[in-house]
Amino acid sequence: MRYYFNLTNGEVAIRDEEGVDVSDIQMAMIYALEVVEELRAEDSTNSELWRGWRLEIVDAAGRMVQSIPLEAPSVQ
Repeated sequence: MRYYFNLTNGEVAIRDEEGVDVSDIQMAMIYALEVVEELRAEDSTNSELWRGWRLEIVDAAGRMVQSIPLEAPSVQ
């Protein structure tokens, strides 16, 4: 199955035009979590830039199947 990984903050959307072929939604989730961690690691001191942004996993029919916030969870 092909899934797409779009970035959005609710107002602006950066669409994934290529997508990735994976065997199932679980593999798409693993891929998405890796992407989110890479984005967070690019500049971990500037996590405010990601506030309100999320990575949306979209199936080939255009349905969003999962959404992952990009802002790092707060450590207590």
